[in-house]
Amino acid sequence: MPAQPPNPRPRRTTQALAVLGWATAVALGLGRRVVAAATGETGRRLARAAALTVLLAVVVTGLYDRGEVPTAAARQALQAPGGGTQGPSAARSGAGARRKQDPAELGGLRGRARVAPVGERPAAVAAAWYAARHGVPRAKVKPLQQDRLSAKEVRVLVLADHGHGRLRTELVRLRHGADGWSAR
Repeated sequence: MPAQPPNPRPRRTTQALAVLGWATAVALGLGRRVVAAATGETGRRLARAAALTVLLAVVVTGLYDRGEVPTAAARQALQAPGGGTQGPSAARSGAGARRKQDPAELGGLRGRARVAPVGERPAAVAAAWYAARHGVPRAKVKPLQQDRLSAKEVRVLVLADHGHGRLRTELVRLRHGADGWSAR
């Protein structure tokens, strides 16, 4: 029978212990350096920056959780149109307080009479004119922009979807006459 080494395992164990000892020494050396850096001026500055970051994150999160609720707008929307419900806003307004005007009524900007009723805005007229002229459904025509050329003349940019990815734009000039807005 050939001669075998007496004990092959102790050699592997010593190699593993040597590697483990080396890793431990490196870890301890790195740990000492980290502790030295943390206790130094740079470490203190980094700790302050981290603490301020966490504090600001907590404050911002708290502010978002307790955001303002638009209660006044919600109350107006929930009130009956006839004014049957009297909320705190009605209690605040005195007997001599002016009622807020409806945007469709006379006396728009700076007390002037409105030029067009709500349903006949220049953008809507331009979109309807374009749809009728080019045979496109009205729902596929969108007014994009409006330029006031004078008190009685407006230019409206409309975008129309003619189908199959064909988008067309056109500037429509409108003039305000006795019968409302009309295309030129």
